[in-house]
Amino acid sequence: MPPSGIFFIPKRVLRHICWQVYANWKLAVVTPVPKIAKPTSFSGFRLISVTPILSRVVEKILVNKWVFPAIPTNAIRDQFAFRTTGSTTCALVNLLHHVGCMLETNNYVRCLTIDFSKAFDVVNHSVLLRKVSALELPDSVHNWIVSFLIGRRQICAINGVCSPVLPISRGIIQGSGVGPTFYIILKSDLNPLSANNVFSKYADDLNLLVPQHCDVIPSIQGIQFVDQVKSLV
Repeated sequence: MPPSGIFFIPKRVLRHICWQVYANWKLAVVTPVPKIAKPTSFSGFRLISVTPILSRVVEKILVNKWVFPAIPTNAIRDQFAFRTTGSTTCALVNLLHHVGCMLETNNYVRCLTIDFSKAFDVVNHSVLLRKVSALELPDSVHNWIVSFLIGRRQICAINGVCSPVLPISRGIIQGSGVGPTFYIILKSDLNPLSANNVFSKYADDLNLLVPQHCDVIPSIQGIQFVDQVKSLV
């Protein structure tokens, strides 16, 4: 008897889907979900993409078996979202630990808190693919990722009314199986300029800790940091 369950996919199927993504898997139905009780503008909604179930199953298989293991551990040691061992509690404990260590030799610690607006929606596919290509992935998996990002389309559905189908040239799909992993890959090389400083990341939220005694002038660091962030999009 063959294994049962949704995660059993014949090898001949996997061999084919690892080279390309079917066109109908690239269509996402976007549903606006209110962030607050009574939204009064578009910013009050979170856009969630509903993608085909089989596509999400395959995406999770690729992430768990190939993509996530290929990410260097040191590259995501300061990222506490989208990981089995990460949580908001871990992020908070890590932040307070580094603040306490810095206060042992400094009178104060600066904390710069950043929330990237529309971070998932403005991801540049060329930048993302360049970083994915640096990972040690099988050619078939890399080709699948390229196929996954190219030629995507979406429609917006509200109260049973659908918009026209429109192409997607930027962003990663919220609600997909690979979207969160793509985002931490994109953000993995965002590092502080000084070894004395510390980043603590949780998805698109970022905390930068700068002690009183720092070998980088804060104003210069801020300018270079902005330039580094711009290169992500």
